[in-house]
Amino acid sequence: MCIAKGVLFDFDMTLVDSSWGITRAMNALARAVGLPRVSRRRVLRTIGLPLERAWFELWGRVESEWANIYRERFVNVESKHLKPLPGAIAALEELMAAGLKLGVVTNRRFASKVVSLTGLDRYFVAVIGLERVSNPKPHPEALEEGLRCLGLASEEAAFVGDSEVDMETARRANIRGIGVTTGAFDAEALMKAGAWRVINDLSELPYILELDSCGHVLKQDRG
Repeated sequence: MCIAKGVLFDFDMTLVDSSWGITRAMNALARAVGLPRVSRRRVLRTIGLPLERAWFELWGRVESEWANIYRERFVNVESKHLKPLPGAIAALEELMAAGLKLGVVTNRRFASKVVSLTGLDRYFVAVIGLERVSNPKPHPEALEEGLRCLGLASEEAAFVGDSEVDMETARRANIRGIGVTTGAFDAEALMKAGAWRVINDLSELPYILELDSCGHVLKQDRG
């Protein structure tokens, strides 16, 4: 049987490659407020953190006016360069065909807008961003809200993410965490953070969940 009735996904570097767009936007902000330029490699390690926390990691400080400048002038720079990761759309199609409920849980604020810009919103019952909760991941609140929206218990779902924060969130919410190595963290780091399974990209997800491309059940995973 399928091990899940639904799947919740992180967004950045799990469903979409946002690293190039976020790097462009971060450096546009840096130019505007007199900060040093940052590399994509450094930015990649901060993707998935709340925006203010990412800025602190990159520059060691945060100013209150940066948020308005970033959202008013540079969010569009970021969104123009969002691209679904290899295997993402095919995996979502397979999971929907199998009747699974799908959702997004992200530390982005106003997440529904950016998910819609990518055209992926048609796959999801719910999109949970920071505007809908009081606490960012790794606090379990957002995952718990995602489960509520899908109408599922924690044992009926899985959470897919690319970061240590995602795997810690899954552990705190008592939900199976499936790590994907499309972000800044390798399989060893994701397993150490509490992943139940680790995959290289989302094309492997239906098989982890024991579904073939037609939504049929594969042999049960005994691992």
